[in-house]
Amino acid sequence: MIVSQRSWSSRAVPYIMLAPFLVLFFGFFIYPLLYAFRLSLFTGRTGRGTFVGFANYITAFKDGSFWSSILTVARFGVMQLLIMLILALALALLLDSPIIKARATFRLLYFLPYAVPGVIAALMWGFLYSPQLNPLLAVLGIFRHGKPPDILSQSNLLFSIVNIVTWEWTGYNMTLYFAGLTSLPLELYDAAKMDGCNEFQTAIRIKLPLIRPVIIFTWILSIIGTFQLFNEPFILSSLTAVPSDFTPNVYIYNMAFAYNNFHYSATLSFFLAFVTLCASLLFLYLTSGEQQRAGRRNRSYDARGVAK
Repeated sequence: MIVSQRSWSSRAVPYIMLAPFLVLFFGFFIYPLLYAFRLSLFTGRTGRGTFVGFANYITAFKDGSFWSSILTVARFGVMQLLIMLILALALALLLDSPIIKARATFRLLYFLPYAVPGVIAALMWGFLYSPQLNPLLAVLGIFRHGKPPDILSQSNLLFSIVNIVTWEWTGYNMTLYFAGLTSLPLELYDAAKMDGCNEFQTAIRIKLPLIRPVIIFTWILSIIGTFQLFNEPFILSSLTAVPSDFTPNVYIYNMAFAYNNFHYSATLSFFLAFVTLCASLLFLYLTSGEQQRAGRRNRSYDARGVAK
């Protein structure tokens, strides 16, 4: 009897340890998710609404404003991800090279922007974009017949947000790449030096292929973050005119709190999650397909006896 009680208590220990997490997970993730899905099946601006099934999802699929916001973040992602991740990769390779001496200081300087909360960063850059608060813009106005550049205009707004997000997240991705580089065995570098490779050749032919999983991981995280863009345009809306459908999350927010249509906003949230999942899986499929083709090429080279 004592043995059975001990065995039962030993089996219960993992569940007891997991209980706090499970309570918080179900209370703050699963339940809100189910509640939002229930809201998406109804229509009406007040009260409990009328059950319409999946009619809201059909409406969301035909919503031109929603797809316009998707195209906006797609344009944003093409520009911002390429700039940010290439810059982060270049800084990580530079940090991993013998060129940089004070590595701790170098890493801290580029990681500090990530420590700044997104709302504070958007406010700070919003003030820097103002000609009344940034003397540099006033100086540039001398070359434009006394008219400072309007960085927050409708034509420049997307590029302004690209700059803010790149400033915020480049150091974070640089840290991930540098962690991947430091985990590589040093014997590979010694062998590359014996074969006559310089630092650039070592980075291109050895370092980059070996940290490919880390690069793909950061791309997927960045794609998800791109579709969730909200803080920067929402904060800048207090300084300039931002369209209500500028990004999907801004459109969802306005639909819920400006138009009091919580049912349709819940529908758009689930639809956005589906679009984000499809974009991430598509990128993962394309990158994994390329890796499989490279593996088949390597196997064919081996079969013919060609040295790699």
